[in-house]
Amino acid sequence: MTMKLLGKNMRGIAVAAWFVLLLFPLAALGAEPVPVAFEEAKAAIEQARMAGAEKNAPDDLAQAKSWLAEAEKQHAESQSILSRTMKLVKSNEAAVREILYLASMAKVKAQIAEAKSRKFLAAAELKDARKDLADFRTSLEVMKKTQAEAEAAKAVKAKADAERKALEESRQKATALEAQKKKELEEAQKKTAEAKLEAERLALQKQKEAAEAKAREAQSAADKQKMEAMQKKMAALERENAMRDDAAKIPHAAVKSADGEIVITVLAINVLTPKNEVSPAGRAVLDQVGAFLKKYAAGSRVTVRGYTDSVGKAAANQALSEKRATEVREYLVLNQNIPSASVAVEGLGPANPVASNATEAGRALNRRVEIVVPTGR
Repeated sequence: MTMKLLGKNMRGIAVAAWFVLLLFPLAALGAEPVPVAFEEAKAAIEQARMAGAEKNAPDDLAQAKSWLAEAEKQHAESQSILSRTMKLVKSNEAAVREILYLASMAKVKAQIAEAKSRKFLAAAELKDARKDLADFRTSLEVMKKTQAEAEAAKAVKAKADAERKALEESRQKATALEAQKKKELEEAQKKTAEAKLEAERLALQKQKEAAEAKAREAQSAADKQKMEAMQKKMAALERENAMRDDAAKIPHAAVKSADGEIVITVLAINVLTPKNEVSPAGRAVLDQVGAFLKKYAAGSRVTVRGYTDSVGKAAANQALSEKRATEVREYLVLNQNIPSASVAVEGLGPANPVASNATEAGRALNRRVEIVVPTGR
């Protein structure tokens, strides 16, 4: 009896061991890429949301969230006891591939939503720039019209002065003919008085004309300065728009402009390894950053800022942020021949977060490097 019970127990233990050996290796197969794929998809969705996709590309963003939700659902189901049993029919490797496919599609849809949103925003900015250019051209036409009206007014005034002078000469002649009837002395005195009055009038008229000419010259100079300032402003605006458009072509980079600067932001995960060294994929990104700096930052002071999330001690985050910025600077100096004296480094730790540090997706967005380039405006 005892031997029978012992035999049954041994058979039970063998069956349990067989299930453990069967399920756990399958569960371990490809487990690590799944969380990474989830985090990348979440980061892509968060980045698209920050780029305004909720407003500018809501359908693509909703599809990205739907793909991610389906991936997480299948992943959760794959971890259940029933799912592990079903893997006797369907391999865990195939399930992982399907989950990774869903997560990848979520990431791709989020990137499409981000690209559409950025394209929409760039189009809006281009529309504003064109409106400013149209306003400038309208102002230029108004100024030309005003100048033409001033020339016409000048011609009318010259004609009126000529007619007034002719009328005055006729009056003087009539007076002279009447004065001939008077004594020569009275005639001489009258002519002398008229000559004096005419001289004073002409002097006053000359002063008035000189003052008017000076005022016109001053107005013309002011209009010229205003026109030159507007032309410089438009040239600077066109250069800033060109910089923003070229910077937007850099892969895995977010671009914004403010206060005469273009800020190119790349996530640490896209350019650095876990040891905070430039990754192979990061080289391709930084090579394009270097090409951008060669084109637009010659003779300018560029600043590379490193950031971290809020996890960990302040001193460690400060050192980590400085290392991230320094790695990017050294790559640009050594591999893209950017003058070292023109690139400054700043480590700002967890300061100025762009997303909440309460979630891993938000922390991934805060672990970043910013390249600040002056626009010259």
